Amino acid sequence: MRCMLLTASAVLCFGSCLAQAQGTDSRKPADDSFGPGHRYGQTEAPDRTPGTLRIASYNVLNYFDDVDDPELSGEWDDKDLASTAEQLQALASSIRETDADVIALQEVESRAALIRFRDQYLSDLGYQHVGSLDAGYYRGVEQSVLSRIPITSISNWPGLSTADVRRVGPGFQPVPKNPVVAFQRSPLMVDLRTEDGYEFTLLVVHLKAGGKSHAYRREAEGLKLLELVTQMERDDPERNIVVLGDFNAKYSYKSMRLLFEGGLVDTMQCRATEPSDEDTPLWVTHESGRTLDYILLNSAMYNEFVPGSSFVLGTLYPGDSSHYNWRTEDPPAGHASDHYPVAIEIIPVD
Repeated sequence: MRCMLLTASAVLCFGSCLAQAQGTDSRKPADDSFGPGHRYGQTEAPDRTPGTLRIASYNVLNYFDDVDDPELSGEWDDKDLASTAEQLQALASSIRETDADVIALQEVESRAALIRFRDQYLSDLGYQHVGSLDAGYYRGVEQSVLSRIPITSISNWPGLSTADVRRVGPGFQPVPKNPVVAFQRSPLMVDLRTEDGYEFTLLVVHLKAGGKSHAYRREAEGLKLLELVTQMERDDPERNIVVLGDFNAKYSYKSMRLLFEGGLVDTMQCRATEPSDEDTPLWVTHESGRTLDYILLNSAMYNEFVPGSSFVLGTLYPGDSSHYNWRTEDPPAGHASDHYPVAIEIIPVD
């Protein structure tokens, strides 16, 4: 089934997602009744819909390889940050289960490190195409893409200024006297083209983390993202655009609402029909119980979205919240990431 109009597709998607959330879908939420060690998302990925492409996003929790990067030194030296073999195996298992044709990643050390990970753990999955660029982040991690579909171009904007964004309307957080006016981590833009000629663009993001005092930066980054998308659509009204990644914000926060109001559509919109519903376990993407990861589509791309195909894949939850503090404690063996993979399917149409 394919959505032919944005308004119609929104209705179809909402109904299909609502059926999943109410349990009429055959897939089950990952909670204690479906096995130990899982709390959020689904316990397994759904079967692939024939003829579709699956697109996913996954924050892989500071993946560093064991090769010392001379450009990272002092406080942020990477020599002691190498991810353990157990974590890498767990990450690979999650990526394998997700089975995406294109997966956007956050918190990757470098392209070279990602290729090492791919070659050691994912060599049979067909990810021949790799995209990753320095995002300008002092901690040395960046956004990346693994793809079975050829990448035709890749670019980003390290240090992209947000000084000129216009905050119009209510609900924005106050801007401090001396604000930071640049992306902390540049978005990564990746263009892809299938062998049949279907083209689409990913904007992979990892917006500013932190509490309320940092919200003004996430809002500025969101407004600048909208500017980038708007300019691409002006240049090519038919351009298929996916904005995905770790937005570090819940559905109801202003930095997300402004993206929706600007025309981007959440492919898992049913998870937050009301602010009180936004942390429904089936749709939670972070082990803290929050939804922080999204796959947003512009109108052109949303017309090709498969309603009901969206899912969150639950991975090992480290323990009951009364016994484990994700902010201060090291996770146990077998733990992949503090985030969970999110994925959707689209039907490519020339």
